[in-house]
Amino acid sequence: MKRLAILALVLITGGLVFAGSATAEENFKWLCKPGKAANPCQIPLDTTVVNADGSESTVTPKRATKPPVDCFYVYPTVSSQAGPNADLSEDPEIDGIAEQQAAQFSRNCRMFAPIYPQFTVGAILSGQITDEVVDIAYAGVKAAWNEYLQKYNRGRGIVLIGHSQGTGHLSRLIAETADRNPKLRKRLVSGVLIGGNVYVPKGKRVGGQFKKIPACARAKEVGCVIASSGFLSEPPADANFGRLGGALVTPGLDPDKYEVMCVNPADLDGSKGVLKPLYNTEPFPGIYGPLLPEFTGFATQWVSYPKLYKASCQRAGGAHWLQVNDISTSQDQRVRIGEPLGRTWGTHLTEVNDSYGNLLSVVKTQTASYLKKTRVAKKKSGGKAK
Repeated sequence: MKRLAILALVLITGGLVFAGSATAEENFKWLCKPGKAANPCQIPLDTTVVNADGSESTVTPKRATKPPVDCFYVYPTVSSQAGPNADLSEDPEIDGIAEQQAAQFSRNCRMFAPIYPQFTVGAILSGQITDEVVDIAYAGVKAAWNEYLQKYNRGRGIVLIGHSQGTGHLSRLIAETADRNPKLRKRLVSGVLIGGNVYVPKGKRVGGQFKKIPACARAKEVGCVIASSGFLSEPPADANFGRLGGALVTPGLDPDKYEVMCVNPADLDGSKGVLKPLYNTEPFPGIYGPLLPEFTGFATQWVSYPKLYKASCQRAGGAHWLQVNDISTSQDQRVRIGEPLGRTWGTHLTEVNDSYGNLLSVVKTQTASYLKKTRVAKKKSGGKAK
């Protein structure tokens, strides 16, 4: 029964479409925001580095005292509340997922993350996933975005970060806002949209889900998107990610014309495909916690496993995915990831953390590039920011 309940959590996203307009009441509250007490995006960053031979060392990344840009994070499906949409309670699993996926990004950015009325496990079990239910969830994200822009942004650069349901909402947000608004698009440092089937014309970087915003092709490029879904081998025909017929993607797209986007952050950062995994060592309090690999037993908040995996974007049988390969030896005793939800889900549960170090490196480079570009533009305009 526990297994079924856990599987029900992720099935929420299967086959859903993010379309239509938000008609429900907009509501949210801040999970992470500068100055907020008990902020899950501000946990310690101390990390144990475990090498293939078992040797260990400890590093403590530092946070910028004056972060140069902002991050806006939308978390994936974690709520096991009753009803089709979650209320705005700050449940332990919401704090847990923000710690796991967002906290490390706060090294170099001011982190903003809303608690929003996401669609829940109960919705899928009772057949209550409707356009209205999806719109209610999105309306909370959009309301938080609007407040962020009006009260806090003040022309600063923005990194958008999402996973799964969070990527679905952010993809819709980008399509409705930055993709259509040149001034807002100039503030986009990067979009990190993992596990959400962002789509593009086949073999192209732009022109599908987003008309102006492309897939990132190099680390110094700004105003672009990093999107992928991980698998340990070719996604099956009924895969939820990496295929146009999967979750969170517009139905009816021609597979001869479109494909799911895949950008490998381990290529962008110069790692030649070698991933830099970074995992939170606290047990996850949510319903899928029992399926996650065991990363406890360290004195630090984080553990890193360098040179354990190598990734590459692959195409086969109509799929486009991030292929993750174990490059270690049989003597390597470090904990391995898997596909605990089954082949149709791939490495969905850990895919953000599997390439976390690479993503941090790319976003840091993009931030520097964005700041340089902004300074040049300001100088050319006579000191007035555009």
